Amino acid sequence: MIFVLLTDVFAVLTSVVSLAATPFTPGDLTRAGMLTAVGLGMAEVTLRLERVRRRLSDTPHVNLSSVWIMAVTVVTSPALGAATAVVLYSHLWWRAWREISGITVYRAAFNTGVMILSAHGAAAALVPFDARAGSLEQVLALGLAVTAYWAVNSLLVAVVIGLSDGARSWVRLLGSWDDNRLLLGTLCFGAVTAVLTQVNPWLLVPLMLPLLVLHRAVAVQELELAATTDSKTRLLNATTWHALAQRELSRARRRGTPVAVLMADLDLFKRVNDNYGHLVGDQVLRVVGDALRQTVRDTDLTGRFGGEEFVVLLPDTTVDTATRIAARVGAAVRALRVEEETTADLRLTVSIGVAGFPGSGDDLEALLRAADNALFAAKADGRDTVRTVRSPGGSAG
Repeated sequence: MIFVLLTDVFAVLTSVVSLAATPFTPGDLTRAGMLTAVGLGMAEVTLRLERVRRRLSDTPHVNLSSVWIMAVTVVTSPALGAATAVVLYSHLWWRAWREISGITVYRAAFNTGVMILSAHGAAAALVPFDARAGSLEQVLALGLAVTAYWAVNSLLVAVVIGLSDGARSWVRLLGSWDDNRLLLGTLCFGAVTAVLTQVNPWLLVPLMLPLLVLHRAVAVQELELAATTDSKTRLLNATTWHALAQRELSRARRRGTPVAVLMADLDLFKRVNDNYGHLVGDQVLRVVGDALRQTVRDTDLTGRFGGEEFVVLLPDTTVDTATRIAARVGAAVRALRVEEETTADLRLTVSIGVAGFPGSGDDLEALLRAADNALFAAKADGRDTVRTVRSPGGSAG
């Protein structure tokens, strides 16, 4: 909360200083008003999509407001860019965010402060250049302005996420590469918008369609993500994992390559919920899911089967290699700590069963049964261990 307040105060002070140092002209006010009005119109057109995206997003969220804030900052002044940010984010909160759980006034104010400081960062990058000149220098200036805007925005958002929920994952703090690519693309649209405004404002008309397509494409991508992933762990859900695993196994059968399956189950998870509460239980599932994802390869299929059970399909992997990977997963889970005051004595362990194609079964269901039998053997042997099945109907070892 203190960092949020300091961000907003600094944004206001910076804007006041900027206004005193760089007064705007009536022409600047006209251009800023025009761009802000277009931004409001675009926000109304994409209102339903923005509501959906805000409900789905749990990482740094990007919207089209940056296009207009960036453009106003470049063609006029950072003070007017700040004013545009206030208008657009006030509109977003009133029309799209205020009825969504968790989107409070102070959170919307922080988002606005971040945009204001990002705009000032972009303006500072433009100072050494004549950004209005039709030359290579203009391209360099705009490139640096985009980079500065992105850097300030990403840093401030990462700090507040880290302070608010103790996140340590880079994806959680800074967003995925796709999130950052979207922000950079949006800012580049803002730079192009600034140039077109200087040349001929009517050239903004054909820019509207690609912006709408971009916004809709991102919303569709997030809907697809929500439909295919588990909401608590952001791993693949059981249905999606099963479909992708079937496809991967068919590919392995055609190529004659090995495939391994890990079935992992958190030990004594009911005690976590009973002793620490379901909120801590959900946090445990999330950190264990992160540990699984970080321990295996990006090409492996990692999913949650429900409850405290996870599954991983490892293409081109023998049972011996998969067993070593399972041991690394177990070590990673043992090293996890849930950062809550009430969980100082909480220690997590996981039991894992390993099965492989073709030795443990010819189809996915047979592999899953074999891995589940191995998992049961791991539980029976005292938990926090790895067991394997190497042949159909064979015993775990």
